[in-house]
Amino acid sequence: MNIIKVYRKAVKVFSRFAIKQLAHIDGTMYTKAYTKHLKKYGMDIEGLPRYIATTASFDGNDYSIIHLGCDCVISSDVQLLTHDYSIARGLQAIGKNNNMPYKDELFLKGISIGRNSFIGARTLLMPGTTIGDNCIIGAGSVVKGNIPDGTIAFGNPCKFYAKTSEWAEKKYLEHEYFIEE
Repeated sequence: MNIIKVYRKAVKVFSRFAIKQLAHIDGTMYTKAYTKHLKKYGMDIEGLPRYIATTASFDGNDYSIIHLGCDCVISSDVQLLTHDYSIARGLQAIGKNNNMPYKDELFLKGISIGRNSFIGARTLLMPGTTIGDNCIIGAGSVVKGNIPDGTIAFGNPCKFYAKTSEWAEKKYLEHEYFIEE
């Protein structure tokens, strides 16, 4: 790695760290600054996310293949993986890997999170995942594939639970929620 690449990486890491410190002072200011930072490095972001936890982890191989919809929420310790190096080990097992040192084969597939969708804490989004608009993904889920618009899903593997609209109507009638101050 040449000195310019090291310098650029250091600037990226330091600026991300500095921006994340804003979350302790002003959440809205942090979200705006972090969104601008992610866009600068190529992420496709529609409007402004509602919230991105400071502990959320975006795969750094290629930010341009990650899409975040307006008003989405990404909770604590969520990981968005766009890469998978398992193919390198598989090819090596059958003697079909390349012979270049420190150059492994990999899969690289995008991730899309729709508008007004919520991703629960410690969820893992696998390469190639698409989450529709108005979805709720339960905490600790492992998501691979497509989650249709208006769906609540959770688990490992992530599976359908309910329609977001039906669940929200029920919760509205129960009125057990409150509005934050």
